[in-house]
Amino acid sequence: MKRISYSGGSFLTTDGVADALLHFVAALGSSHRAEAIEIPVMRDDGEEDTVQLVIGPASELVSVTESTAFSAPDSRDAIARLNALTDSLRVPHPVATKDPGAATADFDFDDL
Repeated sequence: MKRISYSGGSFLTTDGVADALLHFVAALGSSHRAEAIEIPVMRDDGEEDTVQLVIGPASELVSVTESTAFSAPDSRDAIARLNALTDSLRVPHPVATKDPGAATADFDFDDL
């Protein structure tokens, strides 16, 4: 498990969520936008809970490994969501252009 420190507080979550969260925040750096996310955490009494975060390009998170006697919550869905969000920021998106010749090809589809 890892303890994430963020905005004056901290929470305990699985290694996978912590790693995926840090990669997502790093990917947000080039997007210039913020995102609201929800991830599974473990409260100090061992009960599972969720934390809601608004993170953006300037978010500063610290992740530290922490030993605990508690069982890690199932975080597969949260990791998949974070990884999908991260991947969506890395995939090149088409950019519209005002150049009318930019979209034309040097071949005719009938020739294919």
